[in-house]
Amino acid sequence: MKKKILIVTLNDYIIYQPTVLNLYDALSVDFEVKVISFEPMFSTRQKDTNRNIVYLKTNFFAGQFFAKFDFLISKLAKVVKKLSPGYTYYHQYYNWYLPSILKRALKNYEDIPDIVIAADFPALHVAQRFFNKVHLLSLEIENNTNRYYKLIDKTRIRSVVIQSQMRYDYLLGETNIKKFIIPNSPVFIPSNVSQKSRRDFIWAGSIDRRLAVMECLNFFKQHPELKLVLKGGGDKKTKKLIDKKYFDLLRSGQVVINREYLPENEFIDFLSGYKIGFCFYSWDLIKASFNYYSAPSGKLLMCMAAGVPIVGCNIPGFKFVEEYGAGVLIDSYEPSVIFNAIQKIQDDYDKYAAACYRIAADYSFEKNVAPYVLYLKQEAGIADK
Repeated sequence: MKKKILIVTLNDYIIYQPTVLNLYDALSVDFEVKVISFEPMFSTRQKDTNRNIVYLKTNFFAGQFFAKFDFLISKLAKVVKKLSPGYTYYHQYYNWYLPSILKRALKNYEDIPDIVIAADFPALHVAQRFFNKVHLLSLEIENNTNRYYKLIDKTRIRSVVIQSQMRYDYLLGETNIKKFIIPNSPVFIPSNVSQKSRRDFIWAGSIDRRLAVMECLNFFKQHPELKLVLKGGGDKKTKKLIDKKYFDLLRSGQVVINREYLPENEFIDFLSGYKIGFCFYSWDLIKASFNYYSAPSGKLLMCMAAGVPIVGCNIPGFKFVEEYGAGVLIDSYEPSVIFNAIQKIQDDYDKYAAACYRIAADYSFEKNVAPYVLYLKQEAGIADK
């Protein structure tokens, strides 16, 4: 009988967490793996039905209440923050309501696992109440002033998977926890990438105002000869704003919104039909959040696996793109700056595209997760130390 691994999450969008899904697949060869997540409500309604995932149910009316409550209080919090810059509002839906449901589920959980992995600090905080030693899977990083950062018992973190050394130093630098650096990258199989005739431009990932999608659309408004596909999920408010502000671009077909969910390999194949991608965050978000400032973005690494060079914001988390020569990083979203970056890529396109594949091979999830899988097998006593 296989040893059991339980992966605990605190979100309702697991299909957009490729690291969790890829980790599940990598561990399933040697373990019986189960994931606890939540019924998707906001970003998507789509579920993964191919893996052993328990979707905890939330109350519809409670979910709507907390969504409206968080929206109103977060608006007020912006005013308070101007008076008290250190103030931070923690959304109650993700920081109180979902944890309370997870607590009940774990309290009544009878299928005792051999290994427990918690995705991020809020889930880790709940898991530590019921299991002695828990492994941390760090995906999103709150600023280290977050209340969960102070509540976690770091001496009981068995190991940590994290996306970069920079993020480890920020989050757990004062500790000596066993760590595994695994970027939020896809499994790269070169033979799965179709060599298509590349055309147009692609925005791959969340369609969200905080990710500077409006600044990207402003560029295309000034260049009607160029076409863009927005590929990904997003919040309804951003969608309504785009429909209203960029109606002419949508009506003409210059900009197309495609929100269909695709599994990782199909998504990469889809991206491979485009010439250049965009990976932006708003400058305000970069300044406010270490998570985005340091993030080696999953959408960026998907583009790399598809051989699609990118124009991206100049942040530490994206520096490897410049080092490999797989894209151009910019310090402004002015249309002229974006245009010059595109021209630079197009002037030596084959060189940039080849560099993308080098990144995809070096950062491939399968390659980087192997030491972690071996470690967990050793922890479970099914491999020699």
